Amino acid sequence: MKILLFALALVLGACTQTPRQEAKSNEPVKTYQLAGEILSMDNPTQVLTIKHSEIKGYMEAMTMGFPVKEKAEFEKLKPGQKITADVNVQGYDIWLTKVAIQP
Repeated sequence: MKILLFALALVLGACTQTPRQEAKSNEPVKTYQLAGEILSMDNPTQVLTIKHSEIKGYMEAMTMGFPVKEKAEFEKLKPGQKITADVNVQGYDIWLTKVAIQP
């Protein structure tokens, strides 16, 4: 029984490591152009839920969440605004920069 618990602890410990961090630092950042509308905002995580058109070369039109790393950039936004932004992709990480409110 002790061996089983020890093996389980090893497996769970391995699951908590984040290999994405290493992959992220080794991959170049790719940038794509987004146009869409902010549907909602999650302030604690700084994630915008955006209904966007096709992001050429990256993904089809859909509604999904995008983090905004810069607090000042996030705070100038509100639901209902139409925006354009750069979608930055590095490995499995994705985030928005250069968010611009459209008329």
